[in-house]
Amino acid sequence: MNEEAYNVALKTTLEEIKNVCQDIRWAFILTKNGAIYAEDDQANNAATEKAANSLQTLVEKASAVGGLDNLLIDGKDGNICVSCIDDMYLVTATSKNADIAYLRNITGVIFPTVLKLLDNIVAGPTPLKPEPSHPKEKVKVPELDSEETPEEPVSAPSVPSVPSQQLIVDKFSGLMVKADTVQVDQDVLDRWAALLNGKDIGEVVIESFAGKTVQCKVKKIGDSKLEGRGLIRIPEKACQSLEVRKGELVRVKPVISED
Repeated sequence: MNEEAYNVALKTTLEEIKNVCQDIRWAFILTKNGAIYAEDDQANNAATEKAANSLQTLVEKASAVGGLDNLLIDGKDGNICVSCIDDMYLVTATSKNADIAYLRNITGVIFPTVLKLLDNIVAGPTPLKPEPSHPKEKVKVPELDSEETPEEPVSAPSVPSVPSQQLIVDKFSGLMVKADTVQVDQDVLDRWAALLNGKDIGEVVIESFAGKTVQCKVKKIGDSKLEGRGLIRIPEKACQSLEVRKGELVRVKPVISED
């Protein structure tokens, strides 16, 4: 992967984070040597360069006391959040009332995952050349008796394929919480139903990035304040089975019946 493709991937990551955290006004990624590696379309070049220079000076001074991991600047009209991930810094400017804890959870999961994936692609092994295929021997097909007609195979009805959706875990518990039922956004359920020609979605399969899976019933998120955040609300017992914590990503796919 060349540098331009790497930069495009990081820029796309910034855009996806902004889609999930709509309180973000602008964002950019800065390496520890002070180079601006990617910036989104809302970041002003002059302002970005000035902020990068200030941050670089702060990083150099902080190195004497163990380095800089996280920084939150509480301004009059908004906030500046700085997160250190590997050898890069993610800098985001948010509105004054932004949910900083939620932002930290999102960036702490999505950004490291993308960096690890990109590193694997860059350092990945060179694919082996396929061995030359040997000519296949022709198989002699016996002639059919003219009085017999071969039966045509009956093909099974095709089941539409629905790609898995990556959602953020929101663990919840309580006396009235059903241990076998999760909650997702109504628009996610509607999107799946549209792909399945209007079929109702009653169950989903949840898979963690560690390979653990559970199958649960599903319904829409009941709390309007949590809608549109890309969450999946999972009961505590199911979280234990998946070995996931709040803020982590999981893959979610509807269970498709063949009837």
